[in-house]
Amino acid sequence: MKKYMIFAIAVAVFGEIYFYPFDSTLRFSAAIITLNLIMLIDKEVSPFYTCVFSGIAVFLQRSLLALAFHAMSLQEVFFLHGPSIIYYMIYGIFISLFDLQKRENQYIKVMLFLAFSDIISNIIETIIRQKEMLPPVVGMIILVGIVRSVFAYLIYLFYKRQEFMLVSREHQKKYAQLNLLVSNIQAELFYLKKSTRDIENVMKKSYTLYQEYKEDELLKQKTLNIALEIHEIKKDYYKVLNGFENFLESFEENGVMMLSNMFTIIGENTSRYLRENKLDINFTLDYEEDFQVYKYYHLFTILNNLIINAIDACEGSGSIEVSQKSDDESIRFTVVDHGEGIDEEILPYIFNPGFTTKYDERSGEPSTGIGLSHVKSMVDELKGEVHVSSQRENGTTFEVVIPKNNG
Repeated sequence: MKKYMIFAIAVAVFGEIYFYPFDSTLRFSAAIITLNLIMLIDKEVSPFYTCVFSGIAVFLQRSLLALAFHAMSLQEVFFLHGPSIIYYMIYGIFISLFDLQKRENQYIKVMLFLAFSDIISNIIETIIRQKEMLPPVVGMIILVGIVRSVFAYLIYLFYKRQEFMLVSREHQKKYAQLNLLVSNIQAELFYLKKSTRDIENVMKKSYTLYQEYKEDELLKQKTLNIALEIHEIKKDYYKVLNGFENFLESFEENGVMMLSNMFTIIGENTSRYLRENKLDINFTLDYEEDFQVYKYYHLFTILNNLIINAIDACEGSGSIEVSQKSDDESIRFTVVDHGEGIDEEILPYIFNPGFTTKYDERSGEPSTGIGLSHVKSMVDELKGEVHVSSQRENGTTFEVVIPKNNG
């Protein structure tokens, strides 16, 4: 009831936008346009009840205004505005019979039936009011019925288009976030695989000790227990690895993405990160040619790590440029920042696992230092190369070169 009342009031309010053709008592208003939009947009309401409640609201509003400002009697008010209820009831019957809300996408049929319902309802209302039909009035009824119906449906189509654009934008945002998440998981997977290999090596060493000290009962038992415990840890690691790999396979079944789409997602993620952290950094992306990228999660991870490092290097302000160029044999991605730069003596070590120059300002704890080592691991996996050049206070340039047959 609350919804019907709100809709009825809205129709009545827009009913005050009107005109009288040929100085007749026939009143054409914007109320029917509003009513059509309500019934097209809200699929849960009953068209008949919506029309009836709207007719009552229109009648009451017009009657109250007539009594208040035109000093009319109740009888005069009823005879003047009562037929409008008939109009809305007949209109509601037609719309219900046509089942408008299930045919909303049948453009021509909907507009024709809305116009037909409007015209017939208006003709019946006019006969009740005037007892006769003049040709100019019939022509005006037909014209207004067509115009109102087409106008209402065009507004509805515009509304649907805006709704679709908002939904598409939201989907694009979620897709970008999902790609960022998966690329981060992909990066951590490299680190996890390395740890698994280390665990296997430790387990082998422990079992070797067990074999060597079989004669020493106490030491033999201890080394065997260590080997068993490490074996259990390795099994847990394998479960986690298999879970990650199965998860990633579901995303990489159709593992192809256009470079332009990749750059759009990276651009949106980076811009959002800059806004959320209130960083005054000018970020640009540029590519020489658009092409399909097969191992795009690898490339996401590589570029995201380099971009995050570049943002850190800018220390809150500056500029970062990401670009792509190609030659006959390779694809080159360049990430340039105009930040603090890297000392020359440090450059040879920046890809080593665990190496870092970043420390938490409050706790003094060092960063894990796995970002650039991941970049190097993934570039190696693609059989590519990564080069870096930097000048203190002038910025840093990372260049990733990937053979075309591996991109």
